[in-house]
Amino acid sequence: LQRAIALRNPYVDSLSELQVRLLGRLRSIAADDPQRDRLVRLVQLSVNGIAAGLQTTG
Repeated sequence: LQRAIALRNPYVDSLSELQVRLLGRLRSIAADDPQRDRLVRLVQLSVNGIAAGLQTTG
């Protein structure tokens, strides 16, 4: 178990950092910004990726 955690942590940490950046960007743009839908989708994908890395449902 410790080995599995050690192997996955770098990936989960990177995804977590990316998610924080995406959320910050999403919160800073207007509701009618054309990039909003794309950012929402990227945040959703980051949640799924982190959940998969942690082996939880998200």
